[in-house]
Amino acid sequence: MKRAGRSRARRRSQRGFTLVELMVSLVLFTVAIGGALAVAVSMSNGFREQRQVIATEGAVRGPMEFLGDVFRGASPAVSSGVIQDVATCTLGAITVVNSTNSPDQIDVVYASGSVVTSSRTAYTTGTSSVTVNDASQLAVDDTILITDLTQGHLVKITAVNIATGVLALASQSCTLALPASGGYPVGSLVIRAQRARFSVGTVDGIPTLMMDPDAAGTAAAAEPLAEGIEDMQIALGVDVNASGGIESTEWAYSSGTGALVGAIRAVRITLVGRNVEELKGGTAGFYRPAAEDRPASSGPDKFRRRTLTTTIEIRNLGGSP
Repeated sequence: MKRAGRSRARRRSQRGFTLVELMVSLVLFTVAIGGALAVAVSMSNGFREQRQVIATEGAVRGPMEFLGDVFRGASPAVSSGVIQDVATCTLGAITVVNSTNSPDQIDVVYASGSVVTSSRTAYTTGTSSVTVNDASQLAVDDTILITDLTQGHLVKITAVNIATGVLALASQSCTLALPASGGYPVGSLVIRAQRARFSVGTVDGIPTLMMDPDAAGTAAAAEPLAEGIEDMQIALGVDVNASGGIESTEWAYSSGTGALVGAIRAVRITLVGRNVEELKGGTAGFYRPAAEDRPASSGPDKFRRRTLTTTIEIRNLGGSP
């Protein structure tokens, strides 16, 4: 009996975990939890970076589609591209301010919607109003392009009489380069159009694609079009040899090529989108890429980027890239 009692007491004293076993279990549990947390953090960072990539790519694609529509409608009904603004006296359907160390700037005249009519009175030097066949889709502060299909003039509307079709026009600020006949006769085409300026600026420290709806005019200020656009580079396809097409050496403002003389047939636009926030953690390892005649950035940072390039045939100028 005494031997059995001693045996039961010994078994009771050996039951449960020892202190060493508890410590080993605690270490293993800590390692397992740490591994799970590391996986969770890695997945969270991956999802965040994926969202940043998607947002950056979307920020580039949206304005690129808009610019594509703008340039497809550039120089409406004027195949020569000779368009003068009577308010600012600027000449040309497409004007590029090229830079090799900063974003480019471009002014473009394009059709604003599908509003087309014709004139019932002539437009010449000193004309302050013109009568059109249909003024129902025109409004005050709209800009119209009056053209004979060879050249055109942009003029802003100051008043509209829909019943009579009379449009009061802004005064002429300079000597107009009118057609040889002295002006635009009855029956000239009247198109609602716009001269806008596209550039890259900064809004609250974020690089942003800007649009000035009246370009060189003072009536309106530049407005944000798309945030996160760090660079815009423009190359113009110029038909230097009058072959009707664009060769590889006929891209003005591309790498190694300056301004060229000839008919503009196409435009190549490159947008560089940059995430609005830096990546968290890690080391700086991203660079702004080279585009056209602007070299890549020399120093690294923590901003992810996406670059999108598109080539657009300017239909109204009669060419193809």
